[in-house]
Amino acid sequence: MEELSILDQIALLSNSGYKGLILKSESKEDFDNFEEYMRVTESTDIFKIYAVFELYKSKYDIERYERWKLVVERIEGKGIQLWMIFGTDDFDDAFIEDKIREIVAYASPKKVEVILYPHSGTYLESSEEALVFADKIDHPNLKLAFHLYHDIRAGHGSRIPEVFENIKHRLGAVTLAGTDSIADFTTKFTRDTTTIKPLGRGNYDMNDFVEILSNSGYQGSVGFMNFKLKHPTVYLPKSKEIWDSYFNGK
Repeated sequence: MEELSILDQIALLSNSGYKGLILKSESKEDFDNFEEYMRVTESTDIFKIYAVFELYKSKYDIERYERWKLVVERIEGKGIQLWMIFGTDDFDDAFIEDKIREIVAYASPKKVEVILYPHSGTYLESSEEALVFADKIDHPNLKLAFHLYHDIRAGHGSRIPEVFENIKHRLGAVTLAGTDSIADFTTKFTRDTTTIKPLGRGNYDMNDFVEILSNSGYQGSVGFMNFKLKHPTVYLPKSKEIWDSYFNGK
């Protein structure tokens, strides 16, 4: 997608039937591109930015990893969520809790909802790990995301119904992708390619997950993760067709 201009990215997504996108803010270039994404999306009421995700990787690089404050200021009052990933560094539970409380306290008056983003290989690898902090802090502006492929990477492919039941009271975002039911951790490449695929691929039964999601009472948005997938002009419209068949009537 990033090989296309911002205008062409949004045109491709919109023409393929998607209602919006989630932006990353992992680099200064990502952050600097916000204005163009917002300028284009704010010119239409049928396509929007749903969230921006930030990586808090180290407490020693303040200029880079405290950038979440600038993101909050840029998306203030726009109905855009802030998704937070916490890296590994030398964090402990006390630091993570304090940092989440700080972020929530800063974002709440600016009407920015904070979402904990579980990610494989980080401090919070699964939705249930993120749930511990969401329940303890118990703030109405703090929720968590459920990413199907990251919970599968955490070894939960066989217990997704149980996991979803456990976390649904704190749920603020959901994403999915075609995936196998067990991740192949031989290399990072095999980890990614077995758990993030175009929809319709992978041996995990997506109809089962859609049924769980549809019966959960969750009313928020559902995203399609396309990390490193090639040929977006092919997989985006095809995945949307399959998506519609999953959710038809639900």
